[in-house]
Amino acid sequence: MPPDRGRGLQMTDPTGAVATHVDRAFVGLERRAEHILAGIRLLALLVLALVFRVVGTVDQGYPTMVPLGGLAAITLITLWLVRLGLFRPWLSWLFATLDVAFLTHCLVVLAHRNGQSLELALNTPVALLVYVFLATAAVRHRPLLILYTGGLFIATWAAIWLWDWRAAGGEAWLPGTWTAALAWLAAVGLTSYALFVAVWRARRTAVTAIAEAHLRENLSRYFSPKVVDEIAQNGGAVRSFRAQKAAILFIDLRGFTSLAERMPADKVAAFLNDYRRRVGEPIARHHGIIDKFIGDGAMAIFGVPEPRGDDARNAVLAGVALVSVINAWRSERLAEGLPPVEVGIGIHYGDVTAGALGDENRLEYTVVGDAVNTAARIERLAADLGTPLLVSADVLAAAPGLQQDLQLAEPVTHLLRGRSQPIRLYQLAVDTTVAGERRA
Repeated sequence: MPPDRGRGLQMTDPTGAVATHVDRAFVGLERRAEHILAGIRLLALLVLALVFRVVGTVDQGYPTMVPLGGLAAITLITLWLVRLGLFRPWLSWLFATLDVAFLTHCLVVLAHRNGQSLELALNTPVALLVYVFLATAAVRHRPLLILYTGGLFIATWAAIWLWDWRAAGGEAWLPGTWTAALAWLAAVGLTSYALFVAVWRARRTAVTAIAEAHLRENLSRYFSPKVVDEIAQNGGAVRSFRAQKAAILFIDLRGFTSLAERMPADKVAAFLNDYRRRVGEPIARHHGIIDKFIGDGAMAIFGVPEPRGDDARNAVLAGVALVSVINAWRSERLAEGLPPVEVGIGIHYGDVTAGALGDENRLEYTVVGDAVNTAARIERLAADLGTPLLVSADVLAAAPGLQQDLQLAEPVTHLLRGRSQPIRLYQLAVDTTVAGERRA
């Protein structure tokens, strides 16, 4: 079971993918919001009708019916399109353009009816409807639509004033005449920008929040909560490897190949799921994380993302608990007339480098170093010796008192495969591991 193999975590730009989903969600929200906007438009129509009634423009026919009829038509068409499922995002831009056009037409009609200059038309209550149209763009959750609506209104009035000024030969352009009107349009511009920032930040916050939730959900299937928190909070920072001490545990299921040959594929999958569930619980209970499952084996780490003073002790106690759990499982299977199961476990403690390996498409949070390779070779030696658990002297040296708690004999020196220097190892017998776990 080589330590450099395993399944990485797919990290295919979650923020970009989630942003697309959020955009689609906002489109659906916009469709549902059109019913609210229809009510707002009806209120705006009522305000216009009352103003025209008061100033007497209802008797003029055409000048009154154009803006009122136009706004009513937009309301009815929008509701009809939403009901039929034909509403499209680009229609919002068309309706915003028509809103500004009809509102501008209303103000021009009122100015001419009352014999006012065009800049004074902005002081009428009807001009305040531009804020209603800005609000409708905000309800649609479209930041650029807000800027477009406010900018179009300001640009339209600037064009009207320029045309009126040129038609009057420049006589209408008097100092102080346009101060209030320009201040009013400046307020429209500032309001548009404020709404733009608010809606843009709300959308960005939604994308970030959903992206983080999506990332955490995916990561939680592979990593412990502590590692999930580190990856989610630090993002690319976790790809900066750091040197530290850690305990490494390798576990492998003995005779799985011959066992799997006698089972159908669905039974093999169920068996492995049961095995992984039984293995995962003791490791998590002793503050370890499963770095990877490799077929019928697993690699667990004790001491990441943050080292603890009892990492070595926790690793040994987890190994003890694993042997006890597998022994209980073995008894259950024998009682059911099923083939027994056995495992081999190797544990080592030493220097590792921890971080996220991979590229922008595939990341694997893991540890690398000689301690990892040594733990893997200790597990292989456990298989050769037919013992369930081998622990290096380095592990017990980092866990003061544990050797006495487990009542272990003196270590035996072994030369691991592929290494030039021998290593001292403690062999834990089945009875010893069960007793040690009980005392711990």
